[in-house]
Amino acid sequence: MSMKTITISTKEIRNDLEGFLKKLKHGQTIQVMYRSKPLVTLAAQEEHDAYLAAHAGTPTAAKHSIRFIKGLPPREPVFDAHKSFKELYDDTQTL
Repeated sequence: MSMKTITISTKEIRNDLEGFLKKLKHGQTIQVMYRSKPLVTLAAQEEHDAYLAAHAGTPTAAKHSIRFIKGLPPREPVFDAHKSFKELYDDTQTL
C-alpha cells in the first residue's frame, strides 16, 4: 500500500518537526517546498535511523546525530566569498 506524498513548507517543518518525523516513520513521503519551489523530498529508508527511532527529538537522538556528523569526511565549502550578495541570492533561485 503506497501512501500519498504530502507537500509542506520549510516553516511548517520547523514548527512541527516531531510530527513530520512520525509521519516519515509510518511510511509517509514528504516534499519540502522553499519559496514555492521543491527543495527536497523526504522518505524513510531504515527503521533504525536516529531520526525515526522511538527517542526522536530527545537529547539521546541529538547526541547520536552529533557523533554521526563529526564522523563525516570534511567537505569543500559551497559558499563563494568572492560573490556579491546579488549573485549569491541569484544562485539560490536556481533550486
